[in-house]
Amino acid sequence: MQNKSSLLNIVLAVVVVVLVFQLTKRGGDKKHHHGDRSTHHKPSQERVSSANDTDYSGNQKKSVGVKGYIMPKPALVIGSYSKEGKPDIMTAAWTGIANSDPLSISVSIRESRMTYENILANGCFTVNVPSERFVVETDYVGNISGRDEDKFKKLGLTPVKGDHVNAPYIGEFPIVIECEVTDTFHLGSHVQFIGKVVDTKVDVQFLDENEDVDIEKLKPVIFEKNFYYGYGKRLAKPFDVYKTLIEGKEPQYNPLSITNETLVTIFNRKSVRHFTSEQVSQDQLTMMVRAGMAAPTAVDKRPWAFVAIQEREVLDQLADILPYAKMLKQATGAIVVCGDLSKALQGDAQPYWVQDCSAATQNILLAAESMGLGAVWTGVHPIKDREKDVQQALNIPSDKIPLSVIAIGYPTGEDKPKDKWDETNLHWNKW
Repeated sequence: MQNKSSLLNIVLAVVVVVLVFQLTKRGGDKKHHHGDRSTHHKPSQERVSSANDTDYSGNQKKSVGVKGYIMPKPALVIGSYSKEGKPDIMTAAWTGIANSDPLSISVSIRESRMTYENILANGCFTVNVPSERFVVETDYVGNISGRDEDKFKKLGLTPVKGDHVNAPYIGEFPIVIECEVTDTFHLGSHVQFIGKVVDTKVDVQFLDENEDVDIEKLKPVIFEKNFYYGYGKRLAKPFDVYKTLIEGKEPQYNPLSITNETLVTIFNRKSVRHFTSEQVSQDQLTMMVRAGMAAPTAVDKRPWAFVAIQEREVLDQLADILPYAKMLKQATGAIVVCGDLSKALQGDAQPYWVQDCSAATQNILLAAESMGLGAVWTGVHPIKDREKDVQQALNIPSDKIPLSVIAIGYPTGEDKPKDKWDETNLHWNKW
């Protein structure tokens, strides 16, 4: 009997050992299975990071009540006709794409607005997309009622009757969308109109080679409670950046992981030789010259003088006399940077004016890039014949030496920045 009991104890011990082994094996299999899954997804620490990444460990959320903190919000201008046929426009931020097929846009408007009455009367409206240059007009039409004045007339904007709907669009705005109302929803403070898109028009200068809108050229306006904002930098490409988390896949678009806006402008600067017909304004040229005058200068001598050019005849004349400035035929503006020898250092230090004016030229190029313009530096000094030709063409005094002619205009998008980084040109501490 005792032997039988001992045998049972041995059998039980073996069973326990086998069970422990099986459980351990299953646990190992599970770990191995999770390990297999991790081979399909890159570890999180391999994700591309930026200087603006935030550590969310330990963050606490605080309730701020019922707030619509969805960003960004577009600043769009809605066009409509009154019952009497008077064109009117108002700014709306409670807007967005509501459906894909048929493509539809939602616009929410208070019943007290004249635009609400107009849309009800006509069953249609236009959506006008402003660029940064129209931010003042966009704000104005959102604060002044069409019952009080003709906003088109006040702002010098052109009302154009839609080709497909009985609503006006703004001739000067870069994108206009004609919509017919398909649904109306009374939500509370606002009434939401759903407008089916029947046609979209875009200024050709804002279209790329695929006839898609070049948003970097367009520079749309973003609305927020305290400020209007401009378009920001590229972060990633949709339906592409997720590949950074999948083993064996890489996104097609890998932007520079730079968040400093000054560095972004520097690295995006390019020599632009292809321009649209859009005119560079006097205010823009003035701002670029101000940027030029902010350049460093030896002993604060500021030995520079500038000639800003807008006249077509003068631009063409410079294009004819300078062998490498043919792009001036397309440019709608130019700045000639000159060294003023009457202000320069004397003696052996006089040539420092070249460095000072070169720094001013670079500042102008960077200012143009940051303003959405294109520019290219064409050299004049030290070629004596070119100096004399430019002096003669522009009536520049003999003690003012043209260093460079900067062609300026709105870029077509053909010219791209170049990555010029070459580590072999960098030496640390000594050669």
